[in-house]
Amino acid sequence: MTDALVLIDPAASTVEVSELSAPQLPVTDLSAHRGDGIFETVLVSLSGSGVTVVNRERHFTRFCSSASALGLPDPDPGLWDRALEAVIAKVRGNDPTITEFGVRYALSRGTQNPDGSQSPRGWAFNVPVDEKIVRARAQGISAVSLDRGYDAYLGSKAPWLLIGAKTLSYAVNQAAGRYAAEQGADEALFVSHDGVVLEGPTSNLMIRRGDRLLTPDPEAGLLSGTTQRLVFDHAAELGLKAEYADLGLSEVIDADGAWYVSSMRTAVTLSQLDRNPIKRDEELTAKLQALIMTG
Repeated sequence: MTDALVLIDPAASTVEVSELSAPQLPVTDLSAHRGDGIFETVLVSLSGSGVTVVNRERHFTRFCSSASALGLPDPDPGLWDRALEAVIAKVRGNDPTITEFGVRYALSRGTQNPDGSQSPRGWAFNVPVDEKIVRARAQGISAVSLDRGYDAYLGSKAPWLLIGAKTLSYAVNQAAGRYAAEQGADEALFVSHDGVVLEGPTSNLMIRRGDRLLTPDPEAGLLSGTTQRLVFDHAAELGLKAEYADLGLSEVIDADGAWYVSSMRTAVTLSQLDRNPIKRDEELTAKLQALIMTG
């Protein structure tokens, strides 16, 4: 897949196509050495009927909420739409056979100016749907539970922790994934210090219990998922009741089905947690994947 990069200047309201392989950020940019910025990743699905940017509006709404939480300028929807369309056009123009890929867009606080002000900058680039993602969709994944280090519902008392914001500071999430791999698992599952199941490092958890589709409450200390909300909006079409609930590890293990849902992976079966098998619902998995891809 051809690499595409678009640079975004929020102050000048400009979009510029550039080269992903070329140096772009100064080392003084606050995203580079402090993780001070926000991002989103959308799945782009291509078919004979055209282009679908899955959950486009939900992603941008969360992007704006993250900007507000970090005190960044309000993103201009027209400007970011232009950036997204520019990336899509370049990828499609260079590879007309491609059927899906992701676009990641980010907003950094930028560099610190001598007068104390900042110069925010943004960018957007394409990311592939790689073999690991394709395999997870087909085969499912295993996970190991990890203590997140704080009690559930802490975010309401400590908003400065930015628990509900999608920031560029992903070092903990990456470390959790590496630790899970060292334990022989595909993924991690964060659990609050007082035992409430939260989320995966880059995904939300959903389980089925009879005719109920359950997911942890974002207020418990996790990122509100765009893909999870898409599924919940259409749960009735699947014959299911959608609910937020506090879940323990045993409830996940004893579920009638469990899934990690995210923009790029869509819905993947969680078939094992802490070496305990979980029932698989292949029929619902296929329905969830199809629903998300057309979202």
